[in-house]
This record gives sequence, C-alpha cells and structure tokens, in this order.
Amino acid sequence: MKHLLGPQARWLRWRGLPLLVLLLTFGLSVAYWERERSQELAAQRLALDTALRDTSQRVEQRVAAHEHLLQGVQGFLTAMPEADSAALRRYVDTLPLGADFAGLQGIALAERRGYAAPLLQIEPALPRNNAALGLDLLTQPAARRALEQAQDSGRLALSPKLDLQQLQLGQGPGFLMVMPIYRSGLPHATVTERRANLRAWVMAPVAAPTLMASLYGERPPGLALQLYDDQQLLEPALLHSSGDRPAAPLGQVREYLVQGGHTWTLVLEAGPGFAARQGLAGTGSVLWAGALLGLLLALLAWLLGTARARAQGLAEQMTQALRESEQRWSFALEGAGDGVWDWRPRERTMSSSARWKTIMGLRPGRPEPLVEELQALVHPEDLPRATAELQRCLDGLVPSLVSEFRVASGHDGHPGWNWVLCRGTVVERDAQHKPLRMIGTLSDINARRLSEERVRFMALHDPLTELANRAHFDERMHFALANARRYNESLGLILLDLDRFKPINDQFGHAVGDQLLQTVAKRIKSSVRETDTVGRIGGDEFVVLLTGPVTRETAQLVADKIFNQVALTMELSGARIEITCSLGLALYPEDGADELSLTKAADDAMYRNKRDGRKLMGGSPQTRDGYKDGQ
Repeated sequence: MKHLLGPQARWLRWRGLPLLVLLLTFGLSVAYWERERSQELAAQRLALDTALRDTSQRVEQRVAAHEHLLQGVQGFLTAMPEADSAALRRYVDTLPLGADFAGLQGIALAERRGYAAPLLQIEPALPRNNAALGLDLLTQPAARRALEQAQDSGRLALSPKLDLQQLQLGQGPGFLMVMPIYRSGLPHATVTERRANLRAWVMAPVAAPTLMASLYGERPPGLALQLYDDQQLLEPALLHSSGDRPAAPLGQVREYLVQGGHTWTLVLEAGPGFAARQGLAGTGSVLWAGALLGLLLALLAWLLGTARARAQGLAEQMTQALRESEQRWSFALEGAGDGVWDWRPRERTMSSSARWKTIMGLRPGRPEPLVEELQALVHPEDLPRATAELQRCLDGLVPSLVSEFRVASGHDGHPGWNWVLCRGTVVERDAQHKPLRMIGTLSDINARRLSEERVRFMALHDPLTELANRAHFDERMHFALANARRYNESLGLILLDLDRFKPINDQFGHAVGDQLLQTVAKRIKSSVRETDTVGRIGGDEFVVLLTGPVTRETAQLVADKIFNQVALTMELSGARIEITCSLGLALYPEDGADELSLTKAADDAMYRNKRDGRKLMGGSPQTRDGYKDGQ
C-alpha cells in the first residue's frame, strides 16, 4: 500500500499542486478581466452616449439658428407686406450670416399662385442662385411636402432629402427649411384659414455636408458620424457621412432628431482611437499580468513541493505574504500611478507611498502623518462628508470607500486646493467585526474636475464673451416667466443689435472685431444688476433679461444706460473706435405672455428703432457716427 501511494504523492508535489495553482490563478485572472472588461464597455458606452448627446445638441443649435434667421425674415415680410425685392435684399444684407449659419445657400421667396409656387427671389443674388428663379416648387414632391406642411401648421417645416444641385439651389444633398407668410390682417388660426390666406413662403436651402462640417472641430476624435433622413439607415437616405467609418466599430449609438416636423437619425460609431483617448484600452494587460502571476505562483508551489523539509515552516508565512501581495496587486492594477496607503485603525498607524504624500501635499521623506494631521489638510467644506463616508466603510455599511474631496496644496508656496479621489476597503476585521486593517489608493483628479467645470461652463456660455448662450438664456427666460406668472410680477426683455459692425470688422480685422464684442459685453453687464441675465445670441446680437419688479420707466433707464455705455469711445489695438446700437424693449405681460410673443415684440421694436434711424426708444440720445479710427 505504501509502495502504491508513494508515486501518487510525488506526482501531487511535482505536478498536481503547481498545475492546480496555475489553473486557479488563471481562472481568477479571467474572472477579473471579464469584470474589468464589462466596466470598460460600460464606460465606453457612457462616453459614446455623452458624445452623441453633445453632437445632437450642436446640430439642434445649428438648425435653431437657421430657424431664428427665417423667423426674422418672416416677421419682416409680415410686418411690411408692401416690401419689394430691393427691400428684402437690403434686409438680408444686414443679417449677421456668420459661422452659425454654415450650409445656408441663401434666403428664397416663393409666391402662392393658384396651384403653383414659383421662386421669385433668392438672396444673395448670385449667378448660381438666379438659375433657380421661376422654378415651381409644387412640382417637386419633396419640396411640395414641406410647403404644404408649413402652410397647414403655420410653423417651420423641413423637407426630405433633396438634390440641391438638381434644383440649382446649391451643391450636394441637403434640405429646405420653409416658413409660411400669411396675408396681413387676415385670420390664420385654423388649417382652412391658413390655406385660404397664405400669401407666400420664405425658405432656406441648406447643404447638409457643409452644415455638418462646421461641427468637426467639436467632435471627439475616433468617432464616425452619419446623418440619415427619416428613421431608416439606408444609403439613399444618407444626408452626410464623416467618411472615416471604422471597419469594425467598437460601438454604435443613434438618436432621433425631430426638426420642423421631420425626423432625422444621427448615428455615431466608435473606433479604436476613441477608446484609446478615453483611456479604455488597457484591460488586455490584465490577462498577461494574470498569466505571469500564475506562472510565478506555480513555480513557487513547485519549489515548495520539492523543498519538503522547508515547506512546513514557510507555508503560513508565504500564504500570508501572498494574500497581502495579491491585495496590493489588485489595487495597483486599479490605481496605477496613484498613491497607495495602508492604515491600521486600532494601532492608529499608517504606511503610505511617496506618491501618496506628494498628492496630499506632504514631503515624500517625512514621517507618516497622524489622523489629526490629515483632517487638517482636508477642505473644511468637504471634511464632514469625507469623514462620514469613511465611517460608513469602517462600519461595514458599504463594501468600499470612494470619496472625492479637496486637500491643501500650499506646501510649494502657492496656496490652493486640489481635488483627490480616495478609494479603499477594509481587508481585515476582528471577531466583533471591528476594522483592523484598511488599504487603498489616492488619485489626483484636479485636472479632471477643472476640465469638467470648464466644459459645464462652456456648454452654457458664449466662448468669446462668456455671456449666456442661446440655450442657457432660453432656460433662464423660461424660469423667469414661470416665476413672474406665479408671483404676478413683471419682467423686461431688451434686444440689442450693433450698428454697422460689419464695416468695422472688415476694416480693422476679426481680432479687433472680437475685442469690440468683448468690450460691448462687459459694458452691457456693468449696466445691469447681478440678478439680470445678459446673453449673446448671434454675431453682433445681444439680449438682456430684466427680472424682479420692472416698470417701463425703470426698463427704459436701463436701456438708456446700455446705449450710452456702448456708445463710449473704445481704444482697441491702437485704433479709436465708436459704435452705436439699436435696442428693442418689451415688457411682460403688457407686450407678450410667453417667450415667443415677448421676443417678437422686442424684435419688432428693435427693427422699428433701427428703421427709424438707429435712435433709442422715445427721448433717448441720438446715435453718433458709426465708427472712427481715432485719427
């Protein structure tokens, strides 16, 4: 019997135990890799969804800018039914057609003549635009659909995909944005009235490739973009493709955009470059590290099996050392390049790496700090929350500690606060479940937090003037109107347009033009209260929301102050420049009960003042010369 068991015991020592260790370690590595891979895919999906949401918002903002432009032309033609082609041409020439209107091929007017809708005028009057004059749009099925939809709804309508070159309205694939114009003074509340009293359509042909190309500088690298007409991802419905689609996409997301009663499908596909830029391409090293660790452990088991005399004495020490090594190795994988710490609450002792001390603002060579010293380094506003999160982990209420807080960074002579991310877990407890040992990592996330705050700020503000952008201003206006309705208060809206800004921009250059816009923005902000909101909604267009108790007299005083501040002489890059502005004032609820009517009233007032000779509203100072060069 002893002779039979001897070879089996030798086989277990020489081959069985190392093989078992190798298989077990590899199995754990695979399980860990699968977990990390699933987290990586989830993070990649989140980043892709964020990029899709940002891209769709930018597309909607571009379309909204075009819609606002058409609304201005619609309001002009409705308010001035006697306006001829020359008047329309002059009006279009004054529009600030900048980068926000990429893809716009022109502003066209089609008149309703029985069952025909010929194009009567296209501005600007370029040779490529004049070729389409006289075209009956009702004979074009896609254009007819948009015209009828705009006629019956009374709102903006978008056509399906069009070949603009075939219609001689531009180059490549695109679409028409159409708004109706009804006969002045006649009702158009119902579909029947709209059909009976329709006078014309104002429209804008838009080239989809040029529109989407204006977003390229904002799209994250490694992403391929396609825009389809309707909800079917078919080649004939493709409006635009970035042309860099990956052969094997790592992920695809889509979103449906409803614009002017028409549905588009926006598709983003992620390539390897996107995952690499997001820092999500490192899980492959886990398997290599697990295989290497398995080989090392198998070799260790083989050595233990062959060193029978030493194995018994070294087994417990090696097992304990191996357990601690695996715990530190797991955290090192998760927080590579970050600080590592090891805390024993009962003994009130801590050991930490040099990187941990650097992140905490301590000298790397100094002795280990006490808990009281660490608490003094944490920002007073973050200390109660961080302490509560640590206590919940020590009490076993949560499996691990994940806490973000600020620590002092003034050890180098530059006082301040840095954001850090502390992760940890209790790895040893006594019989009463009291914590004996806790280990973790510390990451410097200050750059990430500052970047997130900057991104949040830029999403709501104009990058040049740092005033509220259109989306942020609309949100503030919606909230202010709701508050005014609830508490029966009044508020004011001022629209402001700089006079003859384009000649200044052309003469002195875009750099001086940008400085002028920044100076005007500062002067407008200095003219209103902290509770009021100032926004930039176009190239040289600004808007002011006056909240709180507002009367027409107090609003007029604010408008006068803005006008006078803007008209002050500016010294920009050695040039002495003077500029004036045209303002329009509307009050809630006298001039409008909602955003649309209030904006239209202010817009009408501004253009009325501009048409009357760029004078401020009743009794205000006369405007000065457009600009001077200081000589």
